[in-house]
Amino acid sequence: MPTVSNSIDGAHVHQAVQAGQVRDIHFHTAAPPRQVPRQLAAVTRVFTDRKHDFAALDGLLASLPEGTAPVIVITGSGGIGKSALVSHWGRRHAKRYPDGQLLVQLGAGGVGGPAPATETARSLLRGIGDGTAEQLPWKEADLQALWRSSAATRRLLVVLEDAATADQVVPLIPATSECLVVVTSRSPFPVLAALGAHHHHLGPLAPAHAVQLLSRILGEDRVRAEPAAAEALARTCQGSPLALGLAAGAVVLTPARSLASHPALAAADLESLPMTTAVALASLPEPEARLLRLAALIPAPDLDHLTMAAATATPTARTLQLLHELSARHLIDHTGRQPVRGDVYRIRPNVREMIRDQADNQRLVVQRYLDHLIATAQDIVQRLTPHHRVLPRQQRHHPAEPVHITDDRTALDWLEAIAPAVLPALATARTLGEHQAATVLVHDMWPLFHRLRRTDLSLTCHKLGLDSARIWGHPMATYEMTTTLAISHKRTGEHEDALRLYEEGRTLATKDQDPTRIAQCTAGIGATLYEAEQYATAEPELARAIELYADLDDRRGAGLAEILLGSAATRQGNTDLGIPLLQQAIADLESLTPPDPLNVARAKVYLGEAQSLAGEHDVAAGTINIAVQEFVRLGHRHWAAYGIEFLGEAAERGSLPALAASWYAASQDQYRNLGSSRDVERLQSRLLALLPE
Repeated sequence: MPTVSNSIDGAHVHQAVQAGQVRDIHFHTAAPPRQVPRQLAAVTRVFTDRKHDFAALDGLLASLPEGTAPVIVITGSGGIGKSALVSHWGRRHAKRYPDGQLLVQLGAGGVGGPAPATETARSLLRGIGDGTAEQLPWKEADLQALWRSSAATRRLLVVLEDAATADQVVPLIPATSECLVVVTSRSPFPVLAALGAHHHHLGPLAPAHAVQLLSRILGEDRVRAEPAAAEALARTCQGSPLALGLAAGAVVLTPARSLASHPALAAADLESLPMTTAVALASLPEPEARLLRLAALIPAPDLDHLTMAAATATPTARTLQLLHELSARHLIDHTGRQPVRGDVYRIRPNVREMIRDQADNQRLVVQRYLDHLIATAQDIVQRLTPHHRVLPRQQRHHPAEPVHITDDRTALDWLEAIAPAVLPALATARTLGEHQAATVLVHDMWPLFHRLRRTDLSLTCHKLGLDSARIWGHPMATYEMTTTLAISHKRTGEHEDALRLYEEGRTLATKDQDPTRIAQCTAGIGATLYEAEQYATAEPELARAIELYADLDDRRGAGLAEILLGSAATRQGNTDLGIPLLQQAIADLESLTPPDPLNVARAKVYLGEAQSLAGEHDVAAGTINIAVQEFVRLGHRHWAAYGIEFLGEAAERGSLPALAASWYAASQDQYRNLGSSRDVERLQSRLLALLPE
């Protein structure tokens, strides 16, 4: 018996295999070396003092107990310098956490409220390079479990900024003392204290250090020339680094202005941060002020230059220049870079609160923003899913410079990066009565929900999209939202809801006498019953769908229905019917232009299962092997894991328990890497069943 090494994306199986039983699988798709994440913000040259705070944090770090990851919560008012302190202190301890530093904005008070737990877990997982977007599970519990499992083998510093509640933090605490979690918040969390977290309160800068900060921003000569005015300005800002930065930012770009004439000194009876923010805004040149006013109306958690240019009708080059100037004035924060989007910025919460009330033209800005999102999403959906139906759309505003989508990878990167913005955009569109745009946005985001497995987001968006489609009153849009919501319910195992929606869709299609849509809904009903393992009930629906697709000369639709009907027949013991149906499905799908390699591979997996159930175990293993290789080539790792499990079933039916256990273990490893706990548990049951009694 020759020994073969089966390698699937880093999961290795070494197993003695009988000659001719299973062909070698060699998937050499080694990932590039992982880069250690260094996500803490750069420490600016003007950072001042905080020696006592560093000493206090060092003391906490030295006294932390063994067990789960220690947690330090740093509290303080807005603008007091919590983020800068954490960045500076975290960099000083980088060697203690060699696997990297991660930073996530939890977004208390941001657009759309606190960041969803799923987005936080995704951001952390992407930060450590554990899985591309296609690999990550969609359930909140699975994402968080995958994060904790991945962090447990690393030594990481994890910074969770701007937390609103302890519930945002607790599920993300790794189960290892080798990691450290630092949380910033305006308020303490008794729940975290009860769990052993240490709190440290950050206060204002001392007067001398406040003046020193002004000197570092404005230059020592300028402060030395007007010491009394500098001290007065420091007192006015009450030791708030942000207030001092805003006040200095209003001066640094106007060299002729004296410190004594600073507008903040004339309003010293106001609270420091709102007052200095108002002064900074009042002193803005009109181009910067206009961009900031309009940008504050964009319903997005962060903004890139193309988005801002499109929503504010500002030339792209000019937008970039204004963004740099606003950042220099401490009115917006540069939060990093993202694939495709480039530099990303966030308007400071206190700034957004003050200028939103001053701005008008909200509908126009939101319309431009929606049109920008829809135009990009339409480009992507036509690239990734060319069979997707196109809904009518309003061509109101054309972005001066579109997002440059060069290939499938950049398309998926943009979708992943923009995912947190979809719900806020959708909610604002509905609030403003932009129901056509809301519906089209959900419809064109299909690759985000389908290719990137964002089923949680899909359910929420499609429920809102269906409601907007009904208000819009467009029959096709209502049908599309109904059936895509049914798909989301089917994927979450909510079969009764999926069946109800497919029946509604079939009723709409019958009323409109649309045979294509009738066939689609009939196939959807059959597929839902199949996934619910109601094979006998599914068969007539799938058979009817095949007939309808044949009348339409739709080989793709017929091929997909043939896969399920063939598998349903096979699983009920009728391989004589199932095998020819699956072979016909392969022939139909291979004849398509453009080709559909994913569904051809799916048909081959089910054909292999049918061959195994018919007793042709060697043939089955070869068929499934080919399919698994194709899944890996296409990057569909869930289907690859599923196909490997089928190899285990074929080996088990062929009375090769050791080989079956190897394939099951390999499949389980893949599911574990994908964070699919339900599949991991199922494979564990299979492995336990193979143990001798």
